Amino acid sequence: MNVYKLLILLGILAFLGVFYVSCEGPDQPTYGEDVQDPNPTGMPAASIDSISPDEGFLKDKVMIYGSGFNENPEYNLVAFGKRTAVILSVTSNMLEVITPNLSGETVDVKVAVKGSEFWSNQLPFIFKETVQTIDEEIVWPNGVAVDATGNVYIGSAADGVIYQIAPDGAKTTFASVPVNGSIEFGPENYLYVCEQGEGKIARISPDGSTIEDYVVVDAPIDFDWDADGNMYIVSNWSGVFRRDGSGTVTQVATIDNPKCIRVFESNIYVTDIWNDQILKYDITSSGLENETPVVEGITALGIEFDVNGTMYYTHAWETSLYTLAPDGTEEVLYEGQLMTPMHYLTFYDKTMYIVYPGWGDVGQTMKAYIGVEQAPNYGRP
Repeated sequence: MNVYKLLILLGILAFLGVFYVSCEGPDQPTYGEDVQDPNPTGMPAASIDSISPDEGFLKDKVMIYGSGFNENPEYNLVAFGKRTAVILSVTSNMLEVITPNLSGETVDVKVAVKGSEFWSNQLPFIFKETVQTIDEEIVWPNGVAVDATGNVYIGSAADGVIYQIAPDGAKTTFASVPVNGSIEFGPENYLYVCEQGEGKIARISPDGSTIEDYVVVDAPIDFDWDADGNMYIVSNWSGVFRRDGSGTVTQVATIDNPKCIRVFESNIYVTDIWNDQILKYDITSSGLENETPVVEGITALGIEFDVNGTMYYTHAWETSLYTLAPDGTEEVLYEGQLMTPMHYLTFYDKTMYIVYPGWGDVGQTMKAYIGVEQAPNYGRP
């Protein structure tokens, strides 16, 4: 290239540079006293003094005390190990958070704030075990219930008794009854018991001393109450029956092979295992109406609800707990950590109690911490 052409090229580049600066300059401000940088760096790191409590479960509410926190919740990041917490509220010296989904490990907690290039110091937090085995000795366990003091009740179809397991693990016989199906506490704090082979539901006084027949119905396997005190009963191979306040029993739905029933607000949910679905009904004065499948394509067994309306359910041959939120969001909990099949469920004190029956052999009862309160259970204490 000769000198003439080189001079022309340099001139063009110089012109373009001036043009670029003149066009782009106003959009590239110089930060200082008059123009503040929206993303400043160089601020001091936050500091953690204490965590209260410093141990707990997933989805627990925890307070973090210290200094240097940003009062805008979005400008703080709280890490529990490799997972982040949900921030509920914040001041300059306090963070209120919900712990992430972790179990059985100790992690370091640290805080980052906008404007600082450094994490805070770290303090430990202990996540308790969220899955525990309650019993693995009862033969053919049927049903599970929990009282207000934390005693767990498990029926044995093989032994014809209901066992009581205290919080310290001590196991005693609560009552002798031919249990075969669900058990659950209900009105007057009685323990209600399905006697499927006897074609009835009995109830046991709170001290276990009195057993009396409550309702006669074909092959009862599960039950629940609505807000008006009506009892809804799943009859194996038949459908759903209702016992009203006067004791009158009527059939209100026909289902091929229902296994579990739960009332949530003004609706009833029933698992239909052989048709691979969970059905929803509207409760009306005349019975159940507007049958609608809400889950399909699964061999559903147990159902429970939390206070937010999320449904928890089990697949007959899978070792996980499944959820369906009111907005349609689905989630798998404790994937591969439980047992199969999980027939009987009860939800109490943010914990799901689950029974594998064993069918004539030794079964297993477990509990899994959920972190959310159970829905109000009409009729149940």
